[in-house]
Amino acid sequence: MSLDIKKLEQSNIELRAIIDSSWDAIGIINEKSKFIYINKAFTPILGFTKDELLQFSFESFIHQKYKEKFSSLINNYKTNNNKEQLTLLCQRKDKQKVYLQITLTRMAENNFFIINAKDITAEISKDQILDAYVSSVHLNIKGLITKCSNSFVNLCTYEKDEFLGKSLLFLHEKDKKDDYLQLWDSIQNNAEYLCKLNYVKKDENKFIVDFKSKKQFNKYGDVIGYTILLFDRTSEYNLQSEIQQKDEILLQQSKLAIMGETIQMLSHEWRQPLNTISLSAQTMDFELEINENIPKEEIRANLRSIKNKVDDLSQTIEEFQNIISLNATAIKTCSKEIISQALKIFENSSDFDRIDFAKILSQTPDYYTYKNELSSILVNLLINSKEAILRNNIKKGVILLKEYVLHDKIYFEISDNAKGIPSEIIDKIFEPYFSTKEEQHGVGLGLYRCKMLIEMHLGGSIKITNHNTGLRVTIKLPLNLKGNE
Repeated sequence: MSLDIKKLEQSNIELRAIIDSSWDAIGIINEKSKFIYINKAFTPILGFTKDELLQFSFESFIHQKYKEKFSSLINNYKTNNNKEQLTLLCQRKDKQKVYLQITLTRMAENNFFIINAKDITAEISKDQILDAYVSSVHLNIKGLITKCSNSFVNLCTYEKDEFLGKSLLFLHEKDKKDDYLQLWDSIQNNAEYLCKLNYVKKDENKFIVDFKSKKQFNKYGDVIGYTILLFDRTSEYNLQSEIQQKDEILLQQSKLAIMGETIQMLSHEWRQPLNTISLSAQTMDFELEINENIPKEEIRANLRSIKNKVDDLSQTIEEFQNIISLNATAIKTCSKEIISQALKIFENSSDFDRIDFAKILSQTPDYYTYKNELSSILVNLLINSKEAILRNNIKKGVILLKEYVLHDKIYFEISDNAKGIPSEIIDKIFEPYFSTKEEQHGVGLGLYRCKMLIEMHLGGSIKITNHNTGLRVTIKLPLNLKGNE
């Protein structure tokens, strides 16, 4: 018998040694939660020494808000011996808060309890951060909201009890039920689903979110619900909208400035032909007064001269009107189609076979632009390069057309080896009525027209620079014209 007692004492010593060296905080408390025994792991959790802890009850460390839960747990154990878990907020010796997950087990045939405590402060802190800053919603299999974060509540400005048990339809505009049904269908049919949504708050203000849903599964692979994350992008889109509005105002101001400059140019250029017309009319009137027998052919010749001048002025008005008021619609197209359309005209132009032509194209996505106008601009620039090569007697004339995308901009580059443009006149190249060609080959509106179309209607820019052997023209355009995205 004495041998059995010794063995039992030895077992208790060994068991105590095992418990004492455990990583988990383990102790024994009585019905009033006073510590009877604690292992070494309890001391760092609460910040007290082992002897100090044995002077206190465990309940004395529990935050007032959680004491009732703990007392109820102790009382329940008088009739229920099941092991139960509880999360409690406690206070350390250094006054810092600590969250403990405790498990209570009633010891057989006495009023003592084994308490196992685990510090979960870090996990709770992460959850609190997620709850405060990440807008999340949990839906059941029927699409009804079962849980949401405080961040989501703050975002939509509803109270939790106003939408728990309801679908996300309450965030959609009243006449947008079809949009919700389409969204719910996408959530159900995709393991993960991403989109951008316009929602309405309780105060009827609209907000924009990036929406992400993910299916939740049980251990058997069955869908048991959906987790929704919403990222508020309202301020970003508002800022973009504000920037776009400012850009549009600047564009309109730029157009008005261009129109004013154009009118000024027209008035300057028209002064001479108008003077010629006026002088011809006065001369005819004077000659008729002094000589009523002027030959009819001479009168007809003067009238034809006046008519030709008027036709020229009318043509000029037509040119500028087409530049300023573009009678066309932006369409979705691609660079390959635009360049192909331009090359059909360019390759059929005279003396095309006297130059070497090459092109380098990238895999550019489709975009909205004025296809015909952009194509005609490329034709104009290609013909200019060809004529410069022929005019300067370049033996092996070369024209290279490159197209590529960089930073959401489309670039068209046309380079030649026609010796370039003298530096003293290159800055005037886009002025109306300025031309490097002989008078019979042009009136100087080609490049001006190209520049105006690009800046006023295509939303881009054009630049001309000399390189080692010739000229390079670079057109930069937006990937999509504003208002056509």
